[in-house]
Amino acid sequence: MEDIFIKPTTEPKSKPKRKLTEKQLASLAQGREKMRLKREENKKKAEVKAGVKSDKETSKALKEHNTIKKKGLKEKRKTLKQINKEKEALHLQKLQKQEKLEDNVSSYRAECLSKAKTTAEYREIESVLDGITPDILHDKEKLKSYCKTSMSKYIKQSEKLETIPESDIKEV
Repeated sequence: MEDIFIKPTTEPKSKPKRKLTEKQLASLAQGREKMRLKREENKKKAEVKAGVKSDKETSKALKEHNTIKKKGLKEKRKTLKQINKEKEALHLQKLQKQEKLEDNVSSYRAECLSKAKTTAEYREIESVLDGITPDILHDKEKLKSYCKTSMSKYIKQSEKLETIPESDIKEV
């Protein structure tokens, strides 16, 4: 039984390798060159694909940045619109206060002129009241002092006519 499992120590003689012809060698070299070029081309395509991918990522990030920027601009515009509305409301309030003050001054003027007993006195009071300039009109303290000093001659002390109620005059 030992004979079966014993391998022969000598190797069988192998055939010598077949030699390729010049034409076959040229074709083999041509095929190898073709495969090398194909691998290079695939490598370039992969690089371009990676570049396109990174460009897509960059453009995506840029898009996100732009949308965030646009949202920020919209919010800023909204706040600017709100600020402008508030400014307009304040300006309107100032104008209303000025109109109210001017109405009060004109009613005061009419009241003072109605106190005149003669035409000469009427003209004097009118010239004094015409001296109220817009600068004096819009400054509470100046208006009070002007009315007290210039109108004290024409209004009797017993009447003590208040120049203009303080509630009507506020800093404009």
